[in-house]
Amino acid sequence: MPMMYIQFKNFNDFIRFITFSTTPFIQYVNMNDHNVYFIQIAVFGELMLYYAELDKKIEDKYVVYNRFRDSVSFSNKMESDGQNISVPILEVERTNVFQEYPPK
Repeated sequence: MPMMYIQFKNFNDFIRFITFSTTPFIQYVNMNDHNVYFIQIAVFGELMLYYAELDKKIEDKYVVYNRFRDSVSFSNKMESDGQNISVPILEVERTNVFQEYPPK
């Protein structure tokens, strides 16, 4: 059965989704010169892949979402105040999550 996937139109919507989900991290891989950020979630026995693509690689270790200002920034250290949610970025060496990229 093919994996189901959802690509977000912009990275900020992707971060908003992640900060309200149970997945506490983002996986990153460069596939065919595309910077792909993704999470995998099991939904009713199906594996769902949510992802966003950026022109440039994020060099920092965390995406920081400020839920009061609805803003996204990047940092090399975790934020620990009540306004910010820090989401770690885990760099993947290789993956078979995508059969091809970009998916059709």
